Amino acid sequence: MLCSRCGVNPAKQYTIRTADGERTEWLCSACYQRRKKDAHGFPTAFPGKAGGAGGQSCPVCGTTLDDFRKTGLLGCAHCYAAFRKELLPSIRKLQGKLQHEGKTPDAQSEERYARKRELVDEQERLKTAFERAVREKDYSAAESIKERLFEVNHKLYRGEKQ
Repeated sequence: MLCSRCGVNPAKQYTIRTADGERTEWLCSACYQRRKKDAHGFPTAFPGKAGGAGGQSCPVCGTTLDDFRKTGLLGCAHCYAAFRKELLPSIRKLQGKLQHEGKTPDAQSEERYARKRELVDEQERLKTAFERAVREKDYSAAESIKERLFEVNHKLYRGEKQ
């Protein structure tokens, strides 16, 4: 099918929303882009049918709530606002929380990381000291270092608190 505006290029079916209602129109990508710009940055044409069974669709990309339910995918970032009420239970179920916490660790995580780093550093020092004590045949020192190394390893790998 050819574009109903220019009559030259292959077209896709779009549902055009106007103040009077909706109508179907076949547009090529160039005419679709022009139509979007004519609306001052707010699209007036959307791919496929608007609404669907639920009657709710994203005002920017035209993704319907039924599309989301079928595929589990949203069409654009604006879909989150358009379907907020319907998405919240799904987001809570999948992520456990509704509030995004980001990639930066909280203060407790930073403290745990710093403590683990200290234990790893101590482990390295103890290994070096143990090897030196064995080389020098100071077996009593090597035994006490080995015991301390065992404690550090236990805390490091078994999560024991100090």
